[in-house]
This record gives sequence, C-alpha cells and structure tokens, in this order.
Amino acid sequence: MKQAKRRTRYPEISFPAELDAIVDAEVQEKGYSNNTEAMKAFTAYLHRAVAFEQKQRYGRQ
Repeated sequence: MKQAKRRTRYPEISFPAELDAIVDAEVQEKGYSNNTEAMKAFTAYLHRAVAFEQKQRYGRQ
C-alpha cells in the first residue's frame, strides 16, 4: 500500500496587500496593531496551525 507524504510545513499566513500595508504602518507607528480584520485573519491562521499540530501529533481526528 502506498503511503501518503507527511506534510511538514505550517499553513501559510496571508493578508490581502492593502490590509498588510495598514498593519505594517500601525506596527511601525505604535509598535502594535489591533486592526479588526487582521486579528480575524490571524485567528483563522492560529486555528489552522493548531489543527496542523494536532494532526502531526495524533494523526487524523
């Protein structure tokens, strides 16, 4: 039986270009960013990263 290759890279985080520019400007100015859309995108990324870690550790669930 053929074995599937294990994925070893974390999911990519990607913001739209305009949102990325806004967040970069806020971070440069204040040192942090509380941009609502960026936080939603980052939260979604964290959920994907946690799911990836769990699949790596425990297999498919």
